[in-house]
Amino acid sequence: MSAFLGPIHYWLYNKIKLQQDIVDKLYLLGESYGVSLREYCEETFGTFENKPLEEMIDQGNIHGWLQERVSQVEYKYAYCITTLLASHPESLTEIQSIVSANGKTFAQSMKDTLQNPSDVYKAISDLLLDGMPCDHANRLVANNENEVIWSRATCVHSTYWDEVNGDISIYYALRDYWIEGFVSELEATDQLRFAFDRPDEVSYRIRVINKYHEREEVHS
Repeated sequence: MSAFLGPIHYWLYNKIKLQQDIVDKLYLLGESYGVSLREYCEETFGTFENKPLEEMIDQGNIHGWLQERVSQVEYKYAYCITTLLASHPESLTEIQSIVSANGKTFAQSMKDTLQNPSDVYKAISDLLLDGMPCDHANRLVANNENEVIWSRATCVHSTYWDEVNGDISIYYALRDYWIEGFVSELEATDQLRFAFDRPDEVSYRIRVINKYHEREEVHS
């Protein structure tokens, strides 16, 4: 990253804020179960100040400052979910709802601008936190007018989950809920819509499907 603030820094900061928004909702869910998550997270991992980036960032260490914020929010997310599930396994359904609703909310504000699978893939990449840009966490496999397929080149999340004794498979299951929520709100045209699936354990696909054919399959 450069020594000066540019679009890539704001892009990454917005991804951090998105994950922090989910963490904030997990704090509230914890309170409903009598589990104090916020105090531990802020004392252990740091407090997130939701201010304009240029008012907070260390201009002399832009990369390091952003890496620290990525780590903070990753730890918080992993800790909150792991702690909630350990004491209240039944909270999983509510955690899934929080994650899915977050994806749906973003899709509702963007759906008029996403016209093809490539647009949808870019939107997902612009929203979900996958480490620093230099980590190259994802690899594009196929990209055409009918589908986009990408794969996980490296896992940038497992370290955080391991350190809080969490299960990284839960992270990826919840990631699927977010993407499914996001994609479910989108339509390519009146006749076409987008669908999300997983070709294999490390791959993701967004494709266009015909709604008429989909209805036929449901009723057959």
